[in-house]
Amino acid sequence: MLIRVIEELVTDGLRERVAPLVPPLKRHRCRMRELALFGLLAVFLPLLVSTGPASADTSPHARKLVVEGLADPDVYKVDDNLYFLSGTSSRHFMSIYTSSDLQTFSLLRRYDPDQSDSRYDYCNEWAPDLERPGADYVLYFTASRVSKGAACPSDNSASTIFYATAPSATNDMHFGAPHTINEGTTYPRTHVTADCPPDGCNKAMRLDPSVYFDGSRWWMHYTWFDPGDGEVVSAFPLDAPGQVFEVTRPTTPAEQGINEAPTLFSRDGMQYLFYSQGGFGDRYAMEYFVGAQVSDLTRRHPRYSFSSPLETHDGRLIENQGHNTVTDRNGQFYTLYHVARFTSTGDYDGRDVYIQPLMFKADGTLNTLNTVTLTWTATTQGAYSLDVQTRDGAWITECMAAGARSSVTFNEVCTSAGDQVVRKADVTAFRINRVVAGVTLATTTLAYDGYTDSLSASV
Repeated sequence: MLIRVIEELVTDGLRERVAPLVPPLKRHRCRMRELALFGLLAVFLPLLVSTGPASADTSPHARKLVVEGLADPDVYKVDDNLYFLSGTSSRHFMSIYTSSDLQTFSLLRRYDPDQSDSRYDYCNEWAPDLERPGADYVLYFTASRVSKGAACPSDNSASTIFYATAPSATNDMHFGAPHTINEGTTYPRTHVTADCPPDGCNKAMRLDPSVYFDGSRWWMHYTWFDPGDGEVVSAFPLDAPGQVFEVTRPTTPAEQGINEAPTLFSRDGMQYLFYSQGGFGDRYAMEYFVGAQVSDLTRRHPRYSFSSPLETHDGRLIENQGHNTVTDRNGQFYTLYHVARFTSTGDYDGRDVYIQPLMFKADGTLNTLNTVTLTWTATTQGAYSLDVQTRDGAWITECMAAGARSSVTFNEVCTSAGDQVVRKADVTAFRINRVVAGVTLATTTLAYDGYTDSLSASV
C-alpha cells in the first residue's frame, strides 16, 4: 500500500474521483438481448481470464512495500494487533504510522519538534526510535539544533540525539518538547556542536539511537564520529551509563568508513544486533551479530552478512538495503528495512520501506535477505553457467556465467541476461550447466524454496 497517496488524501483531501475502469453497459429494452449477452459472458469469460501465461501467486517469503518515501524505519509492537512505525522523511518532521497487521500502515501523526520548543529550532530529523520504558512513550531521534529563528543547520551545529515523551494512555503519540540526554555529565550525551567533547569523541551521541530491553536491563546503542575511522557504534546500559563499550567500527574498504543503524531483538534465548555499513546512497548493506547476551554482540565475536547491494554486470547500482528494524506477529519474525532506488545511470533516487519475513537456520543464524550461494564440484574442462526458473514456470537461461569456477553467488541480478532483476523469493529452481566448446554436456537442476541462502550440487 502506498502511504504517500494516503497522506495526500488525509492532508489535502480527495481532489478528484477516479473514473470507473469499465463504463456502464446501456440498458436494452429487449430482455432477450440481455440474456444472450450474459450467456456469452458465461461461456467466454473463463477463456478470457485464462488466456496468456499463468499468473504466479506471491511467495510467502517475498518482500512487500509498506511506506513509500520513508527511510530508517523503527517499529514498536504493542501487541499482535497494534504496531507503530516511525522513520525518516525528506521534510522537517518525523511521521508515525499505525498498523493492525504489519501489512497496511496508516499515517497517525507527524512530530515536528520546532512546534513544541519555544527556545530552539531543529532540522535534519533522522532515525527515530520509539520505546516505552515506563509509563510514557519515549521517542529518541537524531537532529541538529539551533537557537529559535537561526539558520539550521548552522556552521557549528552537528547532528546529535534527543528524546521526547508522550502519554501512553491513549496511544495518540502527542510528543512534547525535546530533551537532552545526560547533559552536564561525562557520560555519553547530547552534544549539539560539531567538535568532540573534551573527554572523547565517543561521548558525543551523534546518530541512530537504539534503546533495547533484554529481559532484565535497558541498553542504549548509538553511533559516534571517530575523526580517523568514521562512524562507530557504541553502547551502554541505561542504569550504568559509565560502562561504555564499543560494538563495531569500520575496518575494511567495503564499509566505506561507516558502521551505523544498530537495532536489537531476541529469539529463543538468543540476542541479535543488526547494523548497516557503507553509505546509504552507495553500497549500503546489513550485517549482524548473535550471542547469548548483549555484551556478546560486538566485533570480538563472529559477524554475519545479511544483505548485499544489487549491481549490474558493470558495477552500476540498482538498489541497496539497510537500516532495518525487527518485530514479530503470531510467532513469525519480520524485518522492515529501507531500499534505496537508483536511476538507470546509477544515481541515487530515494528510499522506501519494505517488510519481509525473517527465516532462521537450525543454529539460530539467519538466511540472507537477497543472496544464494551455489557450489558444485567442477571438472578441469569446461565452463559453467546458471539458469533460473521463476514462479510462473519460465526459465531465464544463462542468468549468470561462472566460467571455470565451482561456485557463484546469485544476488537477484542476472548479470549475463541483461541485468534482469529476479527476487530470490520468486525463484523455484536453479539449473547449473557445464559447457565445453559451446556444447552443454551436463546439467543439474536444484529445486529452491525461495529463502535458503546456500545450495550445493554435482554437475
